Amino acid sequence: MTKKTVVVLLTLLVVAGCDGGGKASAGPTASASASRQHLLALGQQWVQCLRSHGLTRMPDAQLSQDGYLEFPPQAGYNWKEDLRTHKSIIDACQSIEDSYPPNAFRPKDQVSADDLRKLAAYAKCARAHGIPDFPDPDATGAFDVTGTSLANGLPAHLKDQVDQACQSIWSGKIQMTGGSGGKNGGGKK
Repeated sequence: MTKKTVVVLLTLLVVAGCDGGGKASAGPTASASASRQHLLALGQQWVQCLRSHGLTRMPDAQLSQDGYLEFPPQAGYNWKEDLRTHKSIIDACQSIEDSYPPNAFRPKDQVSADDLRKLAAYAKCARAHGIPDFPDPDATGAFDVTGTSLANGLPAHLKDQVDQACQSIWSGKIQMTGGSGGKNGGGKK
């Protein structure tokens, strides 16, 4: 190779953002990180606005492992319910909320990997406590009871038994699909 060819190749590698081994350099990662930091800064700005207008217990903004903005409740405080009752606070901070990018929050129908693990553990617990054919969750976190003894509903005594035994694993909503929705087939709400 001539000296001129080496210089051209090195220039192309630098311009393309590669490290010489064909791998992308820190450029795209730094950009994604800057985006996340910008999103977190918007979330913190919104929190400060809410607090300055009277919602003093509003939790700090955080980014989930998946990069979504979240405001985890602290000490059982339901900030969403509190905010719903204060329209003037919502209005005062609306411009900040309007500046969030469309993908700032986890889509409502998307379940996190951690929640899927917990729901799978809940299913295992349910099987161990009286419902041997309790299915594993699907990718949306729902339990498809088609073809199981649960397809016609979950008897109240079994529901109570599983709720009591497994609530430390999962205390959120249990969504069952594929059944006739018998009297107790819907699970927890």
